[in-house]
Amino acid sequence: MALMRRRDPFRDPFGEITTLREQMNRLWDVLRPGFGFRWGAPIEAATPRMDIYQTENEVVAVAEIPGLESKDDVEVTVTEDSLTLRGELKRGYEQQGEGTYHAERYYGNFSRTVGLPVEVKPEEATANYRNGILEIRMPKSEAGKRRSVRVPIH
Repeated sequence: MALMRRRDPFRDPFGEITTLREQMNRLWDVLRPGFGFRWGAPIEAATPRMDIYQTENEVVAVAEIPGLESKDDVEVTVTEDSLTLRGELKRGYEQQGEGTYHAERYYGNFSRTVGLPVEVKPEEATANYRNGILEIRMPKSEAGKRRSVRVPIH
């Protein structure tokens, strides 16, 4: 059994909340070991972080998904106006007993859908995965390409 310290409410006015959060984290670790969700942590911790930018002819998404064993562990779906990533991160080892001291890494299913800044051609999208980085290139449709017209001033 862990030694419980009583916090001084005058030195730490949020001490009881901190204690409650720590207890909830321990309970969550027991109920769902290896899931990776932590109370007080942003929910985005369980989804891939992503950058999206556009060039003149395409929209490019770059996602961090370290730990995929195979490219078959992730599914990329593109529509005219959105990008969806779904997959599963698996543990590379078997956890034995209750000896876990600290667990932050996420294992399990993930899914993320983001809107795209312009309309793209989903049938021409390509994806590459290397060193934990997934890059998706989506050519812009004619409607998505920006046209620039100089307007004369009268």
